[in-house]
Amino acid sequence: MAIAVDVEGVTKFYGKTAALENVSFSIDAGSALGLVGPNGAGKSTLLKMLLGLMRPTRGAIYYNGQPLWPDPASAMRQVGGFVDTPRFYPYLTGRENLMMLAELTHGSARRVDEALHYVHLDGAAEQRVGGYSHGMRQRLGIAAALMKRPGLIILDEPEDGLDPARLAEMRQLLGRVRQEYGSTLIMSSHVISDIERLCDRIAVFDNGRIRYVGPVNTLGSRIPEEILWELWPVERGLRYLRNLGLDARPAGEGRIAAVWDGSLDLGQVNAALMREGLAVRTVMRRTASLESRLLAYLEDSHVDVR
Repeated sequence: MAIAVDVEGVTKFYGKTAALENVSFSIDAGSALGLVGPNGAGKSTLLKMLLGLMRPTRGAIYYNGQPLWPDPASAMRQVGGFVDTPRFYPYLTGRENLMMLAELTHGSARRVDEALHYVHLDGAAEQRVGGYSHGMRQRLGIAAALMKRPGLIILDEPEDGLDPARLAEMRQLLGRVRQEYGSTLIMSSHVISDIERLCDRIAVFDNGRIRYVGPVNTLGSRIPEEILWELWPVERGLRYLRNLGLDARPAGEGRIAAVWDGSLDLGQVNAALMREGLAVRTVMRRTASLESRLLAYLEDSHVDVR
């Protein structure tokens, strides 16, 4: 059964330094929440508390209405996941590590085999984890999380450090987990496109506070689109568009993308580019990417903290 999550006024101090301040949000059972924000914004601290690894200084966390403390073992019977890099005994095989976990959680050998097969590690199950690649250890961490057939899955940067091929595999795996298990999902990631693909809600962290929590598609809704220019030479076009005050950036293959707020006349901008001697091949409007909307949102000093 998927788990609903309520976080109420969670604050965490390390000495006199606040890692989190008054963080509150709710997630309906079966939904997916992506945590984004700069390094050190408080995402991993929150995930550690959600996994019962540390207690908040103030505030409370509830799973299906049951408080996580004072009995986290009871509240987390159907919660699986990892924070930071998953840790295993390197001198044991993948299967042995999961069998040890099964014994601790009263699981079964059958679930070990199911989990290894699900993450495509059955062929490496008898290898020592010390010889696993980083991507294999990440997948073993997800297998460990799935052992409980969890109602809530919590993942901290599951794509961190993966090469492009392994990153594609991880995307496919997370998509399958989301679709087939029906669990509630909370994950942090710097791969914003994966948050957009996997999550229906997003929480934007900055300096220990949540600046936005809500549907992915309404974040930065005041920035409805981008303009994509294909032109040459790109470097000169980029300088010119930035001098106009546009948030322009290279978009690969001779293209420049800029967040478009409608304050300038597009026809006049294109005419000015051509007067500057730039060869404008194509101009296209497109919906702004989540990454663009997120960056614009964080840079907007007038947005209220919510």
